[in-house]
Amino acid sequence: MSQERASAAVTEIPVVFDCEGSRLLGVVHLPDQPRPRGLLGVVAGGPQYRGGLARIQVRMARQLAEAGVPVMRFDYRGLGDSEGQFKGFRHVEADIGAALQTFLAQVPGMREVALWGGCDASSASLINGWKFPQVTGLLLGNPWVHSEETGDQVAVAHYRQRLRDKDFWLKLLRGGYNPLPAVATVARNLWARTRRALRGPGDTSASARMQDDPSLPFQQRMCLGLSRFKGDVLMLMSGRSLVSKEFDQLVVQSPAWQQALAAPAQVVRVDLPNADQAYSNIASQREVIDLVTRWMCAPESVQGHRGAAAVLAAARHRLNTATGQEA
Repeated sequence: MSQERASAAVTEIPVVFDCEGSRLLGVVHLPDQPRPRGLLGVVAGGPQYRGGLARIQVRMARQLAEAGVPVMRFDYRGLGDSEGQFKGFRHVEADIGAALQTFLAQVPGMREVALWGGCDASSASLINGWKFPQVTGLLLGNPWVHSEETGDQVAVAHYRQRLRDKDFWLKLLRGGYNPLPAVATVARNLWARTRRALRGPGDTSASARMQDDPSLPFQQRMCLGLSRFKGDVLMLMSGRSLVSKEFDQLVVQSPAWQQALAAPAQVVRVDLPNADQAYSNIASQREVIDLVTRWMCAPESVQGHRGAAAVLAAARHRLNTATGQEA
């Protein structure tokens, strides 16, 4: 973050706006001299509301605004103080679009917007970000890609590591560990690998990936979104998160995801070894907020793995050196 700019005077403006007949509520953090690129906070559908888990969205918005970055955070339909029905992160394109238009109207000099979100908010950002020309940045915290197959793959990798652990064998021999669930997981994983081998590669042609189709698995929609996005991407990956480990597993095994990583103008990955999925402790939240602030104000100052090849290498390294402390 640039230290040359003094803290800006900030006005916090409550806004009410329409989304397909429902009234949504948000808050715009408007500096007196806003930078031309703002941040739209997308909440996870856990469900959460515009304050974010442990108020991380509030703290981030205020720090960014003091650095001159305009910020808007809002509630989806059916969450927080907004009307309507929440249908899940797979179906929030209209919500993001309505919030984006309101944000742009509140900050007339703003020309670009980056989307920030963790967990399935990252998934929603990947699915939808490319559809809006004003969105030139995606800030992704531990993107959610969970399926039974990816979960089993991460579990099998964990069991493989445990086989080298003396304490594991002592616990097993003493009857303190039931191996049947692990055996069932390994069997499901082997069967899934066999099905993939028999099925062969799917259609990965450009024509097959041109349009978002809500009927597709959301992981495919995320991959499509990344392949269509031409802005900048920052990935903040927690070392103590099984969710981020599943994302790494998917990227490492999928040529389509590896190809998609090369599509953005810039992709940067920062690993946070001591953070969990939700950045739930104060130290992790401070680290995340500082990284987001620096990336919005001076992206070249963010140290991380830059480029598709480096991001893929970091994912492989993480899978090969995982500590087993993920949750």
